[in-house]
Amino acid sequence: MAENNFEVLRVKLVMELSNLFQTVVFIVSKGLVASIYLTIGSFFIGLGLGSIIAFLQIIVGGITSKILNIIVRILRSIPPILVLFLIFYGLKINSYEAAIIGLGLISASYQSQILRGVVESVIARQFEAALSIGFSRWEAYIYIVVPQALLASIPALLNEFATLLKDTSIAYAIGAKEMFTLAINIANARMEYAVPLISVSIIYLAICLFISSVSNYLVDKLKYIGLGVSW
Repeated sequence: MAENNFEVLRVKLVMELSNLFQTVVFIVSKGLVASIYLTIGSFFIGLGLGSIIAFLQIIVGGITSKILNIIVRILRSIPPILVLFLIFYGLKINSYEAAIIGLGLISASYQSQILRGVVESVIARQFEAALSIGFSRWEAYIYIVVPQALLASIPALLNEFATLLKDTSIAYAIGAKEMFTLAINIANARMEYAVPLISVSIIYLAICLFISSVSNYLVDKLKYIGLGVSW
């Protein structure tokens, strides 16, 4: 009798693991590209706007820096899902464009401060040296500061990339068909939520652990070449 019960449990476990594996494969094959697309799009919008904000705060300063600081705080204070709703319904664009723009704006508020912190704490002396040999403030920023700031910021920017990847799940609320949306659709179709949600959690975890490992590796390398920054 005990052996029969054990065999039943074993069969159920195998079936659940098989179901879990199939669900993971389906979500990856159908939704991962959309999630990566949203992540990359919003990341580079954030990087572009963040670089401009950091430049204006550092180089221009004054009232411009204060205004931008207020904008950054506002973007950080508004729930991301609310930003997506405002853009999606306000601009009346498709869900993917709204998600990329919304997450990009929020990311810009974080990336600007990452870049600003690196410039001010690591490369400030080189900026002053560039000015002393005849560079304009703009030239010093573009040719001297930005390349090194981006290099030194890579670990922190990778962490921001991982955060964005997780945040793309809120695009479910405006209809973007990324990984989390697929997981919910599968769960609703089956009327069983554990396996789909565990599956998508495993995918997010695996990707974020990989990015974290790369980030830690780069931190060690940058310290070795003298560009280490503590976050």
